[in-house]
Amino acid sequence: MKLNKNIIGLAFVALLTLSSCSGRAIHLGNAQYGTSDQQISLNKIDFSKGREISADASGFQLLLFIPININDRHERAYQILRAQAGSDFLTDIKIKESWTYGLVGTVYTTRLEAKVYPYKK
Repeated sequence: MKLNKNIIGLAFVALLTLSSCSGRAIHLGNAQYGTSDQQISLNKIDFSKGREISADASGFQLLLFIPININDRHERAYQILRAQAGSDFLTDIKIKESWTYGLVGTVYTTRLEAKVYPYKK
């Protein structure tokens, strides 16, 4: 009977661990935006007036076991990046990951850098 309790406890811990380590996928886009009727022509973008933007999002892994704002940090950084771009053309997105040890865990940071170009008027 004691063996069954140990197996159930181990299975519960394994399930908890595996379920807490899943992140969300983000789609950064591709060269064709919208449907076939709404695809963006590169002739409509002013490549002479580009600017660089960046966004950061962090999470904390408490005691190397308990994730706090870890799984959605890519999505949060991308939302910040899109807000900075506004309606301009967003391209050349680069992803940088970093981590720093803390006293009781690790801070994980995602940094997105991109170039933004306005549309011609």
